[in-house]
This record gives sequence, C-alpha cells and structure tokens, in this order.
Amino acid sequence: MKTRILSFILALALLLPALAGCGKTADPSGTSAEADGQAETEPDYSWFSFPEETGKLIVYTNGSDFSALLAPALEIFKERYPGVEVSYQTYGEDEYRDLIRTEIPAGRGPDLVLFSSATFPDIYKTMSTDIFIDLNPYFALDGEINLSDFVEPVMDGGVLNGKRYVAPLNYDVPIILTTESILSEVGMTVDEIKTCDGFCEGAERFHEKYPDSTLYFDYVAGVFPYMHEIRSLYKNFGFQFIDFSTGQVDVDEARFRQCMDLVKLYYDPDYDVTDMSKNDVDYYYAGGGLTKRLFMYDDMNAAGYGMYLNSKTFLKMDGEEPVLFLQSNQHDGVTAEICTGAVIPQASANKANAWNLLKILLSDGIQGGHDKGNWDLSYFWSGYPVRRSSLRSALLDGTNPPPAGAELDRFIALVQSPTEALLIPQIYRRYINEEMLPYVTGEKSWDDCWKSFLNTVELYKDE
Repeated sequence: MKTRILSFILALALLLPALAGCGKTADPSGTSAEADGQAETEPDYSWFSFPEETGKLIVYTNGSDFSALLAPALEIFKERYPGVEVSYQTYGEDEYRDLIRTEIPAGRGPDLVLFSSATFPDIYKTMSTDIFIDLNPYFALDGEINLSDFVEPVMDGGVLNGKRYVAPLNYDVPIILTTESILSEVGMTVDEIKTCDGFCEGAERFHEKYPDSTLYFDYVAGVFPYMHEIRSLYKNFGFQFIDFSTGQVDVDEARFRQCMDLVKLYYDPDYDVTDMSKNDVDYYYAGGGLTKRLFMYDDMNAAGYGMYLNSKTFLKMDGEEPVLFLQSNQHDGVTAEICTGAVIPQASANKANAWNLLKILLSDGIQGGHDKGNWDLSYFWSGYPVRRSSLRSALLDGTNPPPAGAELDRFIALVQSPTEALLIPQIYRRYINEEMLPYVTGEKSWDDCWKSFLNTVELYKDE
C-alpha cells in the first residue's frame, strides 16, 4: 500500500497538467449504556500515581516507518524536556523484531515500543501476559489528553480484559470503490452492497458475468490475486479467531466459509502474474480497471484521498459514476485494522518519559504533520491518524494537495466511522494459507480443511 501511495505522488505530478482541462467492538446501533438507563460507572483510579520523572529515555526504531514517526516526535520531546538524555538506536527490521521479542520479556529494551502486525507473532498473546502497562489511568488522569479526541472504536482495539495495553497511532479502514453501472449490472443497490451478505452476493453475480475478473484491484505484486483477496476478506470480515478474554477459539463457521467461498470462486490457477499491462496508469488508478470490468471492487483501504480523487477522475472521463462505501464485517459493523501501535513495557525504568513521548506521538503536530523532506507526505506513510482533528491535514498532503470541500468531508466521515478495530497477527494469515488453501484450490473438502484449521488454531492457543 505504501508503494501505491508513493507512486501516486509521483504520477500525479505528471498527470495534473493533462487532467487540468483523487478491538473492541462498539455498539453498531449507536446506542449506549446511558441511553438504556444504565449509567456507566466511572473507574476508580485513586490508587494510581504517575511514575516519578527520570533523566533518561531509551528508544529503538527499525529505521523505516517507525523512524518517520519517531524522528520528528523526538525533536519535539528534546525541546520540551532538555534535561532528559535520549538514547535513540536504529536497527534493521529483522534485528528490531528479534530484539523486541527477546529483550522485553527479559526486562530490558526500550521504554516505548512502536510496533506493527509484523513485530510480534501475536500481539494479543503478548498483551495477555501483562508484560505492558495499563494505559487507562494515564489517559484518565492526565489533563493534557482526552480519549474523546480520538476515533474511540479504534483506540479501544488496544484494550484486552479491560486493560488498555496498546495506544493505536494509525489505522486502515475498508473503503471500497466501485461504480453505479457495475451495481446496476449485478442488480444491487448501494445500501444492499454495504451489508456483509450483499457484498458477497454482488461479487458472486459479478463473477457470473465476468469470470476472468479478480475480486479486488490487483496490486500487480507478482503473486496470485487470491493471496490479496484472502488477506483483505478475512481482515474486512473482522475475524479474530481466539477470544483471549475467555481463552476459547471463537470462529463463526458459516461466516468464515462465506469468506473462503468467495476466495474459491475467484481463484484462477492460470492467472498471469507477469502481465505488466496492469501497470498502465488508467488501470493502476482503478478507473480503467473498473470500467473494463477487470475487477468489481477497488479496496482503497489506506490509499488516501488523493488516490481516490485520481481514480474518480478516470472513471468520470469514461462516463462512470463512482460509488464509495465501507465494506461491512461479519456483524455488519466496520472493522478497522490498527497499523501502528505503541506500548510501554512494565519493566521500563523511565515510564514518565515514555508516556510523555507517547502523548507527542498522539498530538496534532505528529498526527496531522508532514515530512517536508519527503514530498511533504504525512508522517504516516499509509493509514489514517487516530486523532480526529488531524485527519484533514493528514489527507491533504503532497506538494500538490488535492482540493477540499464536500467530497473531502464525506471521505473523512467514512474514514472515521469504524465500529471496531483489530491488531491482526500475521500468524493468522499463515494458518489460513496453510490450512484453507487446499479448499480454495479444490484439493480438499471444506470439512477436512475446517477441522484442520480449527485444530491448528486450538493448538496455537494453548502454546
């Protein structure tokens, strides 16, 4: 996705002249306990006191996405706390992961850890060990920060068993682009396609008419599209597989099969992954691909507002009317994926400084800031900031920022409307690929693959 965004910035500069003549589940019903007459009890944090100030802060980065965030945040930190000695060490991505996974359980390592889905094999398993501090009292008692300033269903994705171990920094949300003519061809309305069942039914009808198409926009990554489809579908369906609050494997078989059946329907063993024609500009910006019916859905995800406007331009040039909506999860809510999160280890000797740095990472200066030395991109190379007030600034990035207005307001409303968020462990992707691919390819029956998958997840849960 990052590559797609960077490519957009470069290509847009060339195209503009030519185009002058783009967790925790919240209640989807919107009701609350207070609305039902059940007033929530405020947590009692009278036992809590903020950690003592120290003169040191230890920070690691893997030198890529994390450094883009940490470097400007640490500049602000050093200005505000000049008396604190900051130890800032950069490692290669693999070395960073190894250090984080070995040092933190041993009571060593950095005071604040930034991570993505690849950093820990399973962040939920790590959280359940109480190896990180509970951030709830920090957010509740620090007058400089308020959870209501953030997209709360996303923030609550870092909560497990009532403890707020993770502070999400940015997230993806399943924004889907299609066209009115495609919906008309499959006999679906926008309201119908928004539901989980409607999304799948529309895709099934589309495949009947265009059996050589892919389900989603093909990223031309040199792999079969089903690899992308598996990842996107299980993420957007909101599967978590293990309920760590009860210690049980928890998968809705009917919904999971619905997801896998869609992947199986679009599976094409003869798909040409070397076809470079898909690098053509009109296809890459989705407008051409949708118009030519090469796929039904463009999973915009974290592609950004500028990419959407560019795709819209191509669609309009082809006489198409774009349709933008959020793909619903298995409960007909909307699942966001947390891209980057931050935690403070229990063993940190400098928790006060770690918390102060975390607040800077959650401030408008970082959440809505831009890297002047990198095409003026948002500090978040992909994904959207969790601070509500920062999203508009983050979206209007680049040396040629796209126009604001009602279209931008609508895009912001979509981005900020997830009902839940997940930290998706990469190990789940591996298990899906290993256990369910034989069903997708027709080598094994559903029952055989389903039993094997459940057994694998059960064994993993008990490791």
